[in-house]
Amino acid sequence: MEQVALYLLKSAAWLAGFTLLYLLFLRRERFFMLKRVYLMTGVVLSILLPLVTLHYRVDLPAPLIQDTQGMASVFPSPAAASAEVTENADPLKWFMLFYAAGILFLLVRTLKYLFSVYRTVRIGPVNREGDALLVRTEKYTSAFSFFNYVFINPSLSGREVREILNHEMVHLRQKHWFDLLLVEVMSLMQWVNPFAWICSALVRQNHEHLADEEALQRTSDPAGYRATLLNQVFSARLISLSNSFNFSFNTNRFEMMKKKNYSPCRKLKLLLVLPLTALMMYAFADPVYTYSGKSDSQTAGMIKDIHGTVVKEDGTPLPGVTVNVSGTPLSVTTDESGKFYFSDLPGYAALIFTASGYEPVSITAESARGISVTMKANPLFTTRSPSSGAEIVVIDGIVSDLSLEEVTKRLGKDFGKYTYLMPEAAKAKYGEKGAKGAFEVISRSKAKESGLNLPYPRKVETDFPTFRGESYLAFADWVAEKANYPQEAAAKNISGWARMTYTVETDGSVSQVKPSSDTDPLFAAELTRVMESSPRWKSPANKDANEPFTSEILIRFELPGTVSNGIVYIMVDEMPKFPGGDAALFEFLYKTIQYPAQAKDNGIHGKVILRFIVTSEGNVENVTVVRDVDPLLDNEAVRVMRLCPKWEPGKMKGKPVNIYYSVPISFALK
Repeated sequence: MEQVALYLLKSAAWLAGFTLLYLLFLRRERFFMLKRVYLMTGVVLSILLPLVTLHYRVDLPAPLIQDTQGMASVFPSPAAASAEVTENADPLKWFMLFYAAGILFLLVRTLKYLFSVYRTVRIGPVNREGDALLVRTEKYTSAFSFFNYVFINPSLSGREVREILNHEMVHLRQKHWFDLLLVEVMSLMQWVNPFAWICSALVRQNHEHLADEEALQRTSDPAGYRATLLNQVFSARLISLSNSFNFSFNTNRFEMMKKKNYSPCRKLKLLLVLPLTALMMYAFADPVYTYSGKSDSQTAGMIKDIHGTVVKEDGTPLPGVTVNVSGTPLSVTTDESGKFYFSDLPGYAALIFTASGYEPVSITAESARGISVTMKANPLFTTRSPSSGAEIVVIDGIVSDLSLEEVTKRLGKDFGKYTYLMPEAAKAKYGEKGAKGAFEVISRSKAKESGLNLPYPRKVETDFPTFRGESYLAFADWVAEKANYPQEAAAKNISGWARMTYTVETDGSVSQVKPSSDTDPLFAAELTRVMESSPRWKSPANKDANEPFTSEILIRFELPGTVSNGIVYIMVDEMPKFPGGDAALFEFLYKTIQYPAQAKDNGIHGKVILRFIVTSEGNVENVTVVRDVDPLLDNEAVRVMRLCPKWEPGKMKGKPVNIYYSVPISFALK
């Protein structure tokens, strides 16, 4: 287990080094194909190089054997041995279990998405377009390629389809799917390493630069190509093994489209990988200690090859034993076969063998050649796991001797919930047994007998139903976008918060929509209308959690205010338009928004929904936040919206009027 953990640590360090060098020196360069080679080579080397260990020589003065009293000082006390086990061995074990669970979760999720794509292909229709297989489906809003399949929404125009195919065919010809497959394996292996996900994003970003470069050379309408990309800006990428047309939509991508080629000399930056590799190889090299400056008498007693095996009393190998050379920093650890090895030690040097739970052993280097060292178990050095606590655990009214963790494991799916009683209350209820507190556990079967309805203990993402392929939290954003400000509430200048509870049934329908007591009836009626018209939800991936799910949403209704020249409409015959349409609006927002640095550092992201008035003159006034995320993002969205140029005003019966208008602005971390 220690060897696996060490390999993962080295692999993570290698990948971090290659990724940092790319970010610092190569990211903005235009030699995309060489960058592809660099990134994929870095991924491969981060997997292979940790398996290679170099050695370097360290010369030390010859050690002298210590007397028996001096050697006793290196033996760990029982307390020290116990601390070593509880603080080092157990955390590593739990970390590896956590690590394995993460891999399993990500693997299952990827397989689920792959199966979804497979079903889409089976349903069809599938048409051949050159070397690609074109799948038209309404299931996905964003166009993407997957191996030799290209998925396109039927709502796209013929020009958009042409530009998208022009782009995706580059992915197919250059076999980018192979890179994605390798990167996916790497991400699974190193899912706890943030640089694995950064590297994965960089590979996909470079793929898009490669595709953009060739697609722009082949298209007769570069402006149309960029407009098609803009129209896909708010669509989501499906899976990690696909190339999405709108992936890495940022200013860097547009800049790369416009940049001219740099001098070939800039490719010399790639040579920076050589000192990086040398530095990393040296950092992970193992020292080989030898002795120098010895007298003739000392040299005569030197032993070149000292090796042996450490075993238990029953003769089985004992791995993980520390072997120290007394009076020196020299030490080795026995491998899985219990073997150890030293080179160039004086014959009189003392080797001290220590392991938790066993009596220490001391022998000379002269006598250690090719022998089997037996270590005896000693109760004084045996460690035990710490107790789970002094609190008692009561299961369905019966006091148990088990810990809460043991009860949880034993009950399994029958575990319902637990309540903690403070020592005073526990003592009053259970006597002296509860003097230090109590955990009262109710099993699901007992609760059912008693008429209690315990919901499934949802803990992970797969325990929750999903809304339109996203988390259940996305339901609130959908409701906020679909809900209209009630005309009567606007006329009365009513505003405020609306809190609604709802239940998602096992068939995916939304029912039992109820407002809180402090929600205005006008808002409650509008939200009830929208929520009850919700599309069907998808059942949880975990079938055990497929039971009614209850949650709540919080929506803010706030009028932007009034204008000096008359009434503000909610609905009109002709809605106002941003100059150039929605695509131009999104491009304006994209170029103008400055992602707050503090929000980036804190990982803050989300969708801000703004409501404002477009006046009869086309001015944007009284911008307010309807759906907030964080003040940093909210304020930036408001600032940018106030910078809008004049709109084409909305019209009622052919005359320009004032009208309320809403716009969602997404802040996404790349």
